[in-house]
Amino acid sequence: MDGFDRYRHETPSDCADVKPKPGECENGGVSQTNRFGGRRSDAGFRIPDGETLATFPGYPEAQALVNSLVTKGVPAQALSIVGADVTLVERVTGKIGYGRAALSSAMSGSWLGVLAGLVFVIISPTDVITPIVGGLFIGAGVGMVAGMLIFTFSTGPKRLYRSLQQVIAQSYRVVVDTQQHSQAVTAMESHESGSDS
Repeated sequence: MDGFDRYRHETPSDCADVKPKPGECENGGVSQTNRFGGRRSDAGFRIPDGETLATFPGYPEAQALVNSLVTKGVPAQALSIVGADVTLVERVTGKIGYGRAALSSAMSGSWLGVLAGLVFVIISPTDVITPIVGGLFIGAGVGMVAGMLIFTFSTGPKRLYRSLQQVIAQSYRVVVDTQQHSQAVTAMESHESGSDS
């Protein structure tokens, strides 16, 4: 018996010979039930079982079919969209240089300057416009300088571009529970006939 088996068969004293209740120890104290009674279950951590209705190369097509099936009365809980061959794609959207770093930092600094001006107005409400406008320009200037210094003296490899990460699948299957398969097929045929007309 290896170390894992020993750990698996050990039973804490407060759980031994006691029938587990909701929220207490079970399976020899190794696992626990959901003491909050939520809807989350093991089914949310595995690929859905059921029948495949159709396979699409893109997500919008699968989403359109699910929308149509739900509209025609198929229970939403019986439907799933399963992506295959999932890939992480990072799309480069722009370049980052001194100008971009200065602009971004100036915008952040301007907001901080405006907030500081508002605080000054609350403390001394004799003049409203001057503290806000002054805080805007002073914050933008300080933020611009700070951003350029940080960009210049940052250690490690510099990221010279902006990007957007997406998780994309090669194909998308619309899966329905076996109990609602015939209803879903009928609704899908109605959806296809409506699309052809």
